[in-house]
Amino acid sequence: MEVRPLHILSVSLLLVSITTSGAASAVCDVNIDPSRVVVRFGDPVTVNCSTTREDVLGAGWESSVNPVNEPNSKIAVWNVSSLTVWDAEPKCFINYMNEPRQCVEKLDLVIYKYPESVSLIAPDFMKIGEESNITCQVLDVAPIRYLSVKLYKGDEQLGNRSFTHNSTRFPVNESIPFPVTPTRADNGAEYTCVAELQLGPGEPIKNASLPFRMLPIDFEQPILTVSENVEVNQSSTVRCELKNAFPPEEVQVELLINNEIHTNRSNMDNVYVEESFTLDSVEPAVITCNVSLRSLSKSASRNVQGYVLPEPTLHTEAVLVNHTGIVTCSVDGSFPATATQRLLLNGLLVIETHNSTPAQYEFKAEKELNGKMITCETELKLAATPVKKNQSTTFNVLYPPTIKTHFPASKDLKEGETLSSHFDCEAEGNPPPKTVWLKDSKEFDSSKILTRTDGGVYQLKTMNNYGSAVATVTVTVGYEPSAINPAEESVPVLKGDSVVFNCTADGIPAPTYTWKHPEADNVKITTKDSVSTVTITGASSSNHGVYECQAWNIHGNSTRKVTVKVTDYLVPIIAGVVVLIVLVIPILIMVLYYVYYKQHKTGEYNLKGKPSSANGSVAHNGKAAEEIPLTPV
Repeated sequence: MEVRPLHILSVSLLLVSITTSGAASAVCDVNIDPSRVVVRFGDPVTVNCSTTREDVLGAGWESSVNPVNEPNSKIAVWNVSSLTVWDAEPKCFINYMNEPRQCVEKLDLVIYKYPESVSLIAPDFMKIGEESNITCQVLDVAPIRYLSVKLYKGDEQLGNRSFTHNSTRFPVNESIPFPVTPTRADNGAEYTCVAELQLGPGEPIKNASLPFRMLPIDFEQPILTVSENVEVNQSSTVRCELKNAFPPEEVQVELLINNEIHTNRSNMDNVYVEESFTLDSVEPAVITCNVSLRSLSKSASRNVQGYVLPEPTLHTEAVLVNHTGIVTCSVDGSFPATATQRLLLNGLLVIETHNSTPAQYEFKAEKELNGKMITCETELKLAATPVKKNQSTTFNVLYPPTIKTHFPASKDLKEGETLSSHFDCEAEGNPPPKTVWLKDSKEFDSSKILTRTDGGVYQLKTMNNYGSAVATVTVTVGYEPSAINPAEESVPVLKGDSVVFNCTADGIPAPTYTWKHPEADNVKITTKDSVSTVTITGASSSNHGVYECQAWNIHGNSTRKVTVKVTDYLVPIIAGVVVLIVLVIPILIMVLYYVYYKQHKTGEYNLKGKPSSANGSVAHNGKAAEEIPLTPV
């Protein structure tokens, strides 16, 4: 309805007049206690509504449930014994005598209902590394705007979903998917859905699902490994493998041959089965591997063809070089008509037959043919792939030995070495030849330590039943120059005299001589027939000193030292006089002593029968006493 400006003005004047006459009554004064009510669906509720103004005509509640009207009262009580109306929106009104004539206040009312159930819905199996949904389902809950749904793994929150923008008052059902990518570490973990109603301050009202135990799996298509062609009545192997299976201990494997169970294993530590089997006929067989893990199953199948193929026989003999030999390839027993026989030399086809006739190869025995591979092969063509059997050997060509190592005509060795350390003989022959060393037609041990007497002509002889070969070498055993005797010597020389001294040593090769000596013009060194000679002519004081001779060759050296002492003529004269005096004086002393002794001879005498002096003493010779003839005792 269009409001004319005049009417608006009159209303405005009326409000001004009322406000002027009763300022205290011009304000709405509605008090609701409690101001906010949270009540569970079906529970009782009581709310008071009042005012402090005095110009009250009446109070009441406008509601679809238990409306209230209290005339001439400043208080109205809304009381419901069981609130079962979801869209109840009670409003308290108060009528006044003055403006504003009526004041209305809506009650903040929340009617809630616990979820009838909270459940967790997960797939039958969850594969490791692949994203799947775990769904939290909440049934019959209100109001949804206060609802939060959370997914937990143990105590760890994985997701949270709220509905704050949904104003629906009636109970609803909600299914909330949470994406989850399991790992092996999640095996056995417990997952829980939790529904929370946050109706006001404080702890929310919670309701949780039963825990879900995560049992992730890793499960690929089984791999069946078996030969497409299987020989009848021979053991063959089939292997069924499940890669990256988790948990491996829960895998179950079943192997079937023509739908008959051959192996049934469960709770495997290693996720594979390997078994032996035997076919008793050439009829095709089907091998199937069934693998299951919890509620999931997979299978793999292979067709296997049985066959019969006898072993080939290869016959050859040793042949002397330059003679003719024959190789025969044959098959014993029942030979399939579709089989082929071949002879191959070092992998190259020589002859081929398509029936049971033996294959033969005639050849000329050459040394180069010895040791080469000859193969007898039989092949059976089957629907899938052909099968082959073969037998191989090597040609045996007999020939005399040859020495492949180059030997010099002569060889210089050193005392203490061996022939084997310098000569490595490579001989070729079939059968392998025997090799010996000979010296003077006698066998010589090549590992023997050589001495200077072992030089001479040696022969290396290699031999087998078909011939021999000989290599000759002259060996010289060298040694260092022998010691020179005496190693040191002193030679006195009179001034003006001449002196000659030699230096000689034995060695192979013949030694070379070098001298170290005092420089003088009268010294001459000559060497002849392995003897080195020093000649000093007219010795002088410049020749005094040490003359050192060194004899050397490639193996070592030896040294001799001669000390030359040059003296004057007077020196030996004086020395002779001194020597003469030293020799004469003792002789003179002995002569003088002898003469004296003869003149004053003493001894023992016999005085028996001769008178003595009055005092009993014996008279001394030449004294006054009577002479007494002396008689030697």
